[in-house]
Amino acid sequence: MRTVQGELNKSLKKFLSLDKVKTVGAGRTDAGVHARGQVVHFDVDEVLWSKIKDPMYKFRRILPNDIQVRKVSIAHPDFDARYSALTRRYSYTISDAKDGVDPLNSRYVLDYRKKLDHHAMNKASKELIGLNDFYAFCKSREGSTTIRNLIKFNWSRKSDYVICEVIADAFCYSMVRGLVASIIQVGDGKRAESWPKEIMQKRKKITDLNVVPANALVLEEVTYPHPSKLKEQYEITRRLRKLEE
Repeated sequence: MRTVQGELNKSLKKFLSLDKVKTVGAGRTDAGVHARGQVVHFDVDEVLWSKIKDPMYKFRRILPNDIQVRKVSIAHPDFDARYSALTRRYSYTISDAKDGVDPLNSRYVLDYRKKLDHHAMNKASKELIGLNDFYAFCKSREGSTTIRNLIKFNWSRKSDYVICEVIADAFCYSMVRGLVASIIQVGDGKRAESWPKEIMQKRKKITDLNVVPANALVLEEVTYPHPSKLKEQYEITRRLRKLEE
């Protein structure tokens, strides 16, 4: 399957004349998810890299049109695109227009066609903020924790579009899509505002809680601490998390 990472690795191998290049992203998004703010690092010999006079030009020339590198720089020795990250910010866009979504936007928007109460959605989302176990909203992976610090979970309306902004220190596999799916059921009146928090606290998989499609989800931004704090943040991220923290 064609992936952004695969295309990026291919281009790096080509203009660095290497047999293998390993890139590390800030997060591995679900298939079909878009990204405006993905951050990637890779290790390469300093002498070899110094010979590349204009890496941005190389990327523009080699990468396919649907992938763009916006900035290239030499990272701090302690930097790790994944484990040094402080926060990740995603957006999810829904159209609740009864006539359907604008076809020109359909690739990046969920076509829902049922009116959503974004005020009720905000009230339900607010109850999930903080350090919690989000097991009910994630697809389980052996050996990984589902405890995350949800920093912001907000909904706004622009005409027929209801837009989610969600920020956390990290996200479990399919966590954002599971959270959005639960809040939609509040927005269309199927569930009470207290329901998402109740299923979170019960820590049970809900059979009728399906994740929303990936196409409307966008990784918007990844933030990092000051270089002097990179090593400390790496160790914090790698540590197995507990709710008592």
